[in-house]
Amino acid sequence: MAKVDNKLLSLLESGEELMSTENLIMESVKDLIKDEIKEHIHEKLDENEELKAEFKKGVEMMLEAKAKEAFAYAVIAKASTDLGMELIPPKLKEEMRKKLSKVLEEEIESIMAP
Repeated sequence: MAKVDNKLLSLLESGEELMSTENLIMESVKDLIKDEIKEHIHEKLDENEELKAEFKKGVEMMLEAKAKEAFAYAVIAKASTDLGMELIPPKLKEEMRKKLSKVLEEEIESIMAP
């Protein structure tokens, strides 16, 4: 029983070192401040429908831009793959094409899987 008590005491002491009371209080206060700021922002947006619509449009534009950026990276990745295939000696091209196709197929399946 004493062994168990010592292990528990040791875990508790190390836990205290990891999350001191001061840090816990500071993090909690930061979260409360963030919540107050969010509430204030929501109130101001709810008071002004035009501003709310403009803000929403801006967020939608930003999301669209991020999607376009992701697509651009995909286009660059494809072009890089095509370039890489051009640099491979002809004897290895077919073997590499099959391996690459298999890897891509597996990745796409993992992305599309529910």
